[in-house]
Amino acid sequence: MQLTAEQIECIDQNLIEKGIKFDDIKLEVLDHIASEIENEMEVTNNEFPVVYNQVLNKWGEEFKLTRDFFSLQSTYPKLVHSKLKNQMKKEVILSIITSIILIIIFQLVDNTKEKLEFILLIKDFLFYSFCTTGTLALLIKLWNLKSKATSTYKHLFDSRFALLIVCLSFIINPSIPHDLRNQNLFVATIGCFFVFLFSILYLGVKHLQFQRKLPIQ
Repeated sequence: MQLTAEQIECIDQNLIEKGIKFDDIKLEVLDHIASEIENEMEVTNNEFPVVYNQVLNKWGEEFKLTRDFFSLQSTYPKLVHSKLKNQMKKEVILSIITSIILIIIFQLVDNTKEKLEFILLIKDFLFYSFCTTGTLALLIKLWNLKSKATSTYKHLFDSRFALLIVCLSFIINPSIPHDLRNQNLFVATIGCFFVFLFSILYLGVKHLQFQRKLPIQ
């Protein structure tokens, strides 16, 4: 049984009231709930209000508010929090892998002079990566100003964008550690910055892709 536009709107408004305001998650959840309601109405022949309440009760656990790990003031429904947390996990894992690879390459460099040259090389590459990322991120930011679409990608992109200026203080710092232990830490930190810059562009592009799928942008 196909739901009417009014019934779909009823589900949509309920999701907004429960704190699901990101369009990507809202559309995904709305599709799941609508499908469950349609199937249940066909099987049981019950009216929409009855099945609607039954299905929403099943989803009740996913709508419980959970405090954001990085902010004591922000709370999200559990399913929103899970998606944000999963993205963070991916970035942490990728940062660890990238840092380990860079440290292994760094260890293969023989003498002290070549190690310093290696650090200077990846630091220069980081600088150009920062400039490129900053320029593209600014263009994406300006493009997003024209759109009313929201998504978890845009939310994370905006939070990363605000931190770009913090990265600049590290990138333009000319000092380089000369003891091996701090050099390894320095190289690992650069690896994390590479992933951070990549994540900004990734999130920005993912939001633009999502935005293009929406009928109203």
